[in-house]
Parts: sequence; C-alpha cells; structure tokens
Amino acid sequence: MLLKRFCLISVGLFTLLYSMFICAQWQQGQATVVFNGAELDDVRVQAMKNAIADASFQNGSFVAAEDIVLDGLLVSSKSVITTQGRIQRVEVLSETVTDEALTVVVRVDLTPILECEQDEYLRSLLTTQFQLLKPQQASNGGIFDLGKQISKRFRDQLASGRLQVSLIDKAFADPRATQQMEPRELADKSFYMSRQFGKQFVLYGFIRDISLFEQVKTKLIKDDVSLRRNFTIQIYLLDVFRNSMVFQDSYHSEADWAFSDDYSVDTNNSLFWRSDYGRVVLNTIHSAVSDVTNALECEKSYAQIINNTEHQFTINIGKRHGVKVGDKFKLYKKRLSVGVNGLSSPIIQGYPSDSYSDELRAIQVDDATTLLESGSANQFMSGDVLDLVSPIF
Repeated sequence: MLLKRFCLISVGLFTLLYSMFICAQWQQGQATVVFNGAELDDVRVQAMKNAIADASFQNGSFVAAEDIVLDGLLVSSKSVITTQGRIQRVEVLSETVTDEALTVVVRVDLTPILECEQDEYLRSLLTTQFQLLKPQQASNGGIFDLGKQISKRFRDQLASGRLQVSLIDKAFADPRATQQMEPRELADKSFYMSRQFGKQFVLYGFIRDISLFEQVKTKLIKDDVSLRRNFTIQIYLLDVFRNSMVFQDSYHSEADWAFSDDYSVDTNNSLFWRSDYGRVVLNTIHSAVSDVTNALECEKSYAQIINNTEHQFTINIGKRHGVKVGDKFKLYKKRLSVGVNGLSSPIIQGYPSDSYSDELRAIQVDDATTLLESGSANQFMSGDVLDLVSPIF
C-alpha cells in the first residue's frame, strides 16, 4: 500500500565526513525497515534517517540524521530543512508498506559546507513587503493580503537563523524587473536603502503569479478535473553597503485550490495554511529562505558610521549583533560619484576601495550601537558618516 500522506519533518543533522562540491545537487536515497512489532510512526522515523544517510553516502559523504520529528500537520511531499550541515531540503517521494516492512524513498538536496571565514556577528537584514504583481488574480478567494502574509513568514523564518531581521511596510520591487538588474538601478536602490534604513542586506521581491487553472486528473475521464492555483515569487537579496546583488531567483509551485468561487479566504486562519495550496506556499517560502540563508553564510559583516568626533565614532551595530567591548574593526571608505551630466544625486560607486590599516577598538557597546576609538587622529579625520567598518577576528 502506497501511503498518500506526507509529513513535514524537521531534522537535526551533523556531518561526520564530507567531500567538497562546487554546487548543491539532489541525490535519491532509499531505506527499508522491518516492523518487528514496532509502531508505524517509529518505523517511519528510522526509515527516513536511513534513507537520508543512504542519499548522502551515495553522494560521497556520510551524514547522520538524528531527532526526526513528525510535525503532525499533513503537508505536500516537499519538506525543507535548515541545518548547519550539507542537507538543506528533503523531499519524500514515496512510502510503501508491506506486511512486514516500510520502504521510504527520499530526494535530498546536498549543499556543500563552504570553507570561508565567518565572523561572529549577526547580520542585519531588512525585509520589505512582497506585492502582488497582478492584484486581480487575488479576487478568487479574496486573498489580497497574501503579500503581507508572505512577508511576515519570510521575516519569521529568517529571524530563526543568524540574522537580525526587520520588516517594513513598503515594497521596493519593480514589477518590470527582469532577472538582471541594470547597474544604475542597483546603485540607486543601494544608495537610497543604505541611507534610509542602515541595514547591510535587503530582501525584496514580488508575487508574480497566483492564477487559477484546471487540470485533468486522468486521461480516461476527461470530465474529472481539479482546480489548481499557481504560486510564483521573485526575490532579490541585495548588499546595499557594497552595492552588489548577493542572490536572486524565482520560485514556482502549484497545488489544488479547494475553495469555492464565492468563499472569502481568511489568510490568518490555519484552515487556509493547512490546505494543499497553503502547504505548498509554506514549502516554497521555506525553500527560498534556505537559499537566502546559504547565500549569506560567507558574506562579510559591515556596519555604518552614524556619528563621528575627533577621536571616536559610533557604528550602527551593538550587543544584539554580538559586539563586545574590546572587539576590533577596520575602516573602509566609500566613494560617491555624480550621475549623468551631473544632474542626479550622488550614488554609491562600487565596493569601498580605500582602506586603513589601523585597528579600531570597541570601548562602549549598547544594544544597537558601538563606540569605537583609535590612537590615530588622522584615521578619524578620514572616517565620515556612512563610511564602513568591518570586524577583525
């Protein structure tokens, strides 16, 4: 008997032995566990552990999976796992029960552990509102506030990692945007956001498609159709301090839409999120959050100077980011250039190119700010508001 239900699983994973790869890749794994009088849920947990280990072993590594918890909420087959190891997603392809055993087949997204110097600070990230590209598509079900719900879930899931996340009630994604943003548009957006919000990273995007369509369930019975709904989002992750696009991608999924035409859906109600469509939306968000988190793993932390005096200046990170008295920093200068024909406002011109070798030391740390000091007066004469510092470890 093939089990038709799938469970969202959260897995604590650690890597015992691994080999390095340039890109993430999917690997299929399989395991069979005999019941021997045990309960189905207990056998399923062990079978999933073994199947994940089998997939990782076939990929040239060995990853042990421990503490698998069956959530209790039925979801689609795609489940997302955020770990400190190499496994980012697990998709349960099938669970087959015979009289004596359970066989589980999984597909595992194996992401390499990146060998990079990671500083100890929490990175500051701003999440903007995800707007509907075509609001008229939300009329069926009245899900016009879906963008706000998506934004909140991005914020909550990102905040569970090594990030200090803020959500604002503004949308910065251009609906006309393509996969490749023009350098001038990138520079303008960076300059505005760095001055306005003071966060190093900004996540923004839009909901491209939530249209409905009909799908024939079987080829034999043409009248047997199901109503399904798309969910497509486009996201951008920008380092506004360094004027660079860290990550961008589009995510698409679809699922059955179980609500009638005249039903007004409450997106705050668990009834919606427990539906097939709601579960697929959540899984898509999980997938995007996992990719964003991976993209930030090796990004260096920078902070802005928000106030300066003759021998000291203040930066916009503090205790909540992990800064301690005695921590050391290095100063970087930003260069501004005037736009075309000298008519536009100054914009950020690439990555800071001028650096100073003197070390700056944290002498006072508050919740969100830090006071730095150096023995070199000339260094502070060169450090201006909105210049950058980066930790030295």
